[in-house]
This record gives sequence, C-alpha cells and structure tokens, in this order.
Amino acid sequence: MTQIDFYTGVADAPAFACKLAATAYRKGAKLFVLLPDAAALERFSARLWSLSETAFIPHCKADDAIASQTPVWLGLSLADCGENRVLLNLGGAPPADPAAFSRILEIIGVDEDALAMARTRFRFYRSLGLAIEHHDMRHRQT
Repeated sequence: MTQIDFYTGVADAPAFACKLAATAYRKGAKLFVLLPDAAALERFSARLWSLSETAFIPHCKADDAIASQTPVWLGLSLADCGENRVLLNLGGAPPADPAAFSRILEIIGVDEDALAMARTRFRFYRSLGLAIEHHDMRHRQT
C-alpha cells in the first residue's frame, strides 16, 4: 500500500525538498520529483547541484538519455516517472493514481494557500484509504 507523508509547517520548501531528495537517495530509493514548470525544474536541479560535495545527488531530467542509470529523476509529468519510484510531489495536484508509487512525499509551507492545498490533498488520499503520516516540521528545521 502507498504511504503518504505530509511535511507541514515547512518554512523553506525548496531547501527542505533537497533534504528529502538527499535522504531518499541515501536510502537507495528511486525518486521522481514532480515540478510544476520548466523554470521550477531548472531551479530545483541547480539547488541539487549546489549542495556540498559530500551531499551530491545524481539526478537528471526524466527524459534524459542517462535516466535509466540515474536514481533521481526530475519531470513535469507523471507520465515520465517510470515504475517503482517514490514521488516527491512539488507539482500542483496529487497524482491521479497514487497506487503507482510506493511512497508519496508532500511538502506543505506555512501560508494559507499551501495549507488549503494540503487539506484538499489530504482528503483525496484519505478517500482512497491510503496510510497517511504527518510530520510537523515547524520546530525541527535547521
């Protein structure tokens, strides 16, 4: 069954997303990072490249020629995500078929718009009977 993890109260979502990607990579997960547009994809890729040398996260666009040998894929469409991947959902909506993923990571900021989106996503996942974990990050970020 798909595990859904909500990380709420995240003050710096891009930095936290990089930390989650690094954690998934260290744990040996195949990760697909869904981004809302090409500019966001390029910014996220640049952030991953700018991590310290000891935190290198091999990644590429999902349609890149080396994608089959790369553990972290970045893409704009779930059609590009391949199989058996963990989804880091930085896009606008939950996936239509959450069961296609072993785990889905949702990062929720602190503003009202982010919280409203989170509630909608939470209700969607709950309506499917999926296991949901909540991680309140307000006091755990560095």
